[in-house]
Amino acid sequence: MKRLLSCLAIFLPMLASGKDEPAVAWPELRTIACVSARAATPDDVNQGRAVFVLADAGKPIGVPMKITIPQYAYHVDAEKKRTPCVVIQGEEARGQRLIGCILLPGREIMAGMFTEFELLGTEIPSSK
Repeated sequence: MKRLLSCLAIFLPMLASGKDEPAVAWPELRTIACVSARAATPDDVNQGRAVFVLADAGKPIGVPMKITIPQYAYHVDAEKKRTPCVVIQGEEARGQRLIGCILLPGREIMAGMFTEFELLGTEIPSSK
């Protein structure tokens, strides 16, 4: 019984602190290509600086959002799963606010609604 309690004393704090999740390898933001303070162009998408272009009949309609780009964030899906990412684009058009990001660790790109993101700022997030 004493041994069981010792094991529980060791493992319970690890479970409560979320240490069972792998640490995130956050990249330095200065190494991330992005689009800031302007609408993205097709060339930005081709060069990996943006994820999408907001256009109607071939004419750009996107307006840059007033958020810091690039910055660290979590994408939070419908099941509340948090995926670390770096925001590389933020634009709005016709009442819709969209974010383009690079998901970590694999560096896939995705776009989502602004409300799906938890923005973390420009300092490398500490592990919690």
